[in-house]
Amino acid sequence: MSHVSSPPPTGPPAGPPRGPLPGHAPVPGTPPPRRPWWRTPPVLIGTAVAVVAIGVAIAFASTAGNGGGNPSGGTPPPGANSGEPSSIPSVDSPAAAGAVVKRVTLKPADWGSGYVADTPYENSELTQTAVDQNCNAVDRPINNALASLTRWSKASDDTVSAVSWATAYKTAEPAQYNVSEQRSALQRCPTQSLDKSRFEGVHEIKIPELDGFDEVVAEEGHRVSDANGKSIDDYYTYLTGRKGNFVMNTEVERSGTGTQEQNRNDASSALSLMLSRLEGGASQ
Repeated sequence: MSHVSSPPPTGPPAGPPRGPLPGHAPVPGTPPPRRPWWRTPPVLIGTAVAVVAIGVAIAFASTAGNGGGNPSGGTPPPGANSGEPSSIPSVDSPAAAGAVVKRVTLKPADWGSGYVADTPYENSELTQTAVDQNCNAVDRPINNALASLTRWSKASDDTVSAVSWATAYKTAEPAQYNVSEQRSALQRCPTQSLDKSRFEGVHEIKIPELDGFDEVVAEEGHRVSDANGKSIDDYYTYLTGRKGNFVMNTEVERSGTGTQEQNRNDASSALSLMLSRLEGGASQ
């Protein structure tokens, strides 16, 4: 399930977890938080990826969170850097953090030609959707965060939805904890629900092309029913990358089988672009 909080209500409810792709999908109703769709690889994203080092395998942490506990008291995942790298901006206030996430979070044009803003378009509330012990999506505050921003985009022909969001935490520890919770839910719940929306085949994948993050979680799944309980056939790729005290996410969803490879390419290119922007503003 997506871990992005739903945008403020505008017309019909936006939908599931932390980045509910607002009402745009091929199927009317409330699209889940993170799960988009598009046919052609984003042009600008593909260009930006060339700037980012690509080709190193993702280092997945072997220690997963259990969905509870004190983030500051947890043990950093093996291979994860719990410090705040010098290659990223140092922020100590909501205003400074807000400026960074605003620069890092992707706009429609960043996904490529033919992408437009979805409705609603932005949400800066410090809330997110998490998966509880019963594998149901529940809203909750983002603890120990300074700022967060989500932007929803879509292909103009409604064939693809794209979500990008970034969160700046006060320190690296709560950022690590957030990532570990996502991995824990991913491992616990191959089937997840958000009201009448149902996701099946939820599983972790590896994307070797991603590099430069302290840790990455890559998830894919199949949404089999929408917010109204109607059967659908949508596939999504949902990526999370942490760099120091910043957590960045992208999600892409398309309808129909055989679309996952394109989803992976688009989502990973978008996440790499976000990282390049974060590091590019380190001197600010």
